[in-house]
Amino acid sequence: MITGADGFVGRHLAGFLAGEGIEVMGLDQRPARSISPWDRCEFGVCDILDHERVCSHVEAFRPDYVFHLAAQSSVRRSWDDPGLTFEVALTGQANVLDALREAGLDSRVHVACSAEEYGKVREEELPIKEDHPLRPASPYALSKVIQDYHAIFCHQAYGARTVVTRAFNMIGPGQSPEFVVSDFARQVAEAEAGRREPVIRVGNLEARRDFADVRDLVGAYWHLVREGTPGEAYNVCSGCDHSVAEILDLLLSMSETPIRVEVDPDRLRKSDIPVLRGDNGKMRELVGWVPDRPLEETLKDVLDWWREESA
Repeated sequence: MITGADGFVGRHLAGFLAGEGIEVMGLDQRPARSISPWDRCEFGVCDILDHERVCSHVEAFRPDYVFHLAAQSSVRRSWDDPGLTFEVALTGQANVLDALREAGLDSRVHVACSAEEYGKVREEELPIKEDHPLRPASPYALSKVIQDYHAIFCHQAYGARTVVTRAFNMIGPGQSPEFVVSDFARQVAEAEAGRREPVIRVGNLEARRDFADVRDLVGAYWHLVREGTPGEAYNVCSGCDHSVAEILDLLLSMSETPIRVEVDPDRLRKSDIPVLRGDNGKMRELVGWVPDRPLEETLKDVLDWWREESA
């Protein structure tokens, strides 16, 4: 079972699992936006905050594995509505874990958290390991710390088989333009198609992030939900960082249209983190997994996806 199933990660995860011959039930608060991958999986409309409906779906499907992805996933929007961000994080997750317990299930549960939990990290503290202090710098990051601790609490208090992942920056085709790589690629594709002037508007280009392709990372999720140690957290990342400026330069080099760059003050975050680079050694030692898609290939795929959307 996948909650938040029709989101960016959920669709890629469902497609991957279905390709492995696994029976999948996706849950999301709205009807699916596209046929794929739901032509190969079950799908149910369910608000994660509705305890009775969550229990009903869990009892009907009785999953062996649960990927809990449902969240308010935008750092920017978390500043506008922190209350909703916190409610979805804690109440939504409690509904899922309580529903499993009430159904008498001993499912293994993957709780999708974020490297944003680590907050502002000094250069000498890199790469970030799982025992690094959590210093959330946004309501979104704090909501993920809440989920992280709640998952570990449920393991300690009830024996829930919860495994936490702290994902760094996932990118890939189909991502919302709320996120920087997809935002840049959309602007480039729309400029090429003549749908906007040949100007790309940007925020902070100095930030450095650990980017990895979502199509690689869903494989790591499948390994970790089966093989991860309950009550433990695992970084899911490439182990390398790239500046946002480098990402922009690569996308512009792929463009068929000359595009100039302008800084937009509205795109600057209230509290930005200079650098995030993870240490994936704990996960790599457990499951032998490393991402293998080159960054340039991922960026081209994201740009091509937006070119199709903008045609």
